[in-house]
Amino acid sequence: MNSEKDISELVNELSQKQQKIAQELLSGNQQMRTLAKRVWRVQEDERKHIARELHDGVGQLLTALINQLQQMHKEGQPDPEELDEALTLARQALSDTREISRLMRPRILDDLGLIPALQWLTRVMGEKNAIEIELHEQISVSLDDETQTLVFRVVQEAITNAIKHAQATHIDITVIATERMLVIKIKDNGVGMTKELSESVDGFGLSAMRDRVTAFGGQLMVESKPNEGCEIKVIITGAIGNGDSSV
Repeated sequence: MNSEKDISELVNELSQKQQKIAQELLSGNQQMRTLAKRVWRVQEDERKHIARELHDGVGQLLTALINQLQQMHKEGQPDPEELDEALTLARQALSDTREISRLMRPRILDDLGLIPALQWLTRVMGEKNAIEIELHEQISVSLDDETQTLVFRVVQEAITNAIKHAQATHIDITVIATERMLVIKIKDNGVGMTKELSESVDGFGLSAMRDRVTAFGGQLMVESKPNEGCEIKVIITGAIGNGDSSV
């Protein structure tokens, strides 16, 4: 290089290469997000299929079994005590099967939308575990099916973690959706966790939640300290809905 022109051309060439690399990285990230959404969609479709099979297949078989046992009980055979025990087990199996089916893919989410599904989830989880769960929602836009499923799964996983690992007795959930932003906050009064654990890839289902949120171009943040509860916050910006308040 013997002139300023050579240096200028080299700088321009390097700048163009950097811009090209940045564009390729951006394109690659977008492709990965699209792929992650596709994989997640397949998983949700499979959940829906299994839930339907549990409800319509195994559930109907157990219902038929209960009916037969009840008929045998009316006829006085076999031993009443053994029959009562069998009926109790069959009813419990039917109840557990239906609950698994609903939690895998609740029909209310597909039939009635996000808000009724969240109301159902918080009521069922609260009653089952004898804890208080409060739900606050401010949704002013129509959310597509994938976004509704994202919100439901994040809330479901956070509630499960708070009950199973944090021994929480109170959980507060807030969901806000506008045309340009989606915010999900789940706060509990449980035992909390260290910063290292909250950032761990194996941390109580947080990794799965982060992956889902990242696929939508969002962020998941955790604020927690030992014995001071935990707050999970999800923020997704961009075009969220079309302005319709129905979800």
